[in-house]
Amino acid sequence: MGFKKTGKTFLATKIIEDLVGDGYRVAAVKHVHHEFTIDTEGKDTWRMARSGASIVTSISPNEMAIIFPKQTHETNRDELLGKIFQEEGIDVVVYEGFAKLYGGSPHVYKILTVRKSEDIGLIEEISPPVVAVFRLENTSLPEIGVPVYGPELSKDFFNHVRRSLGLVK
Repeated sequence: MGFKKTGKTFLATKIIEDLVGDGYRVAAVKHVHHEFTIDTEGKDTWRMARSGASIVTSISPNEMAIIFPKQTHETNRDELLGKIFQEEGIDVVVYEGFAKLYGGSPHVYKILTVRKSEDIGLIEEISPPVVAVFRLENTSLPEIGVPVYGPELSKDFFNHVRRSLGLVK
């Protein structure tokens, strides 16, 4: 979790690479703040969704997308994602963003990303557990009682994340 341009995507991809490299099945969920659709107005899947289909799936030789036209972030996203991830045998889900949606959850382990010292203030808006702070640049930060890492990610960082999540092999 963090403000725009603080390294959230960079950090998420590094965590995913590390966990996948060690044999974990990882899912990634990206929070998009603005209205967004992977669908294209007038195309076949768009027309199928507008005709009332509850689920529209597009399958190509290189990927598959499942569209839930009537689902928004206010609906049962957790239940829906949980079912999909369970069926796929996912070990870890990496969420990028979602400070407002999951920042208060004691069941979500958080890593705060910062670029400048003022960004650390977001930690007051999220509840524990906060596993670590990742600073995108060598910014000096006030002591907050949470380990600070970055911008070079060491094995210590990945080991700390795994221990925090109970994934020590």
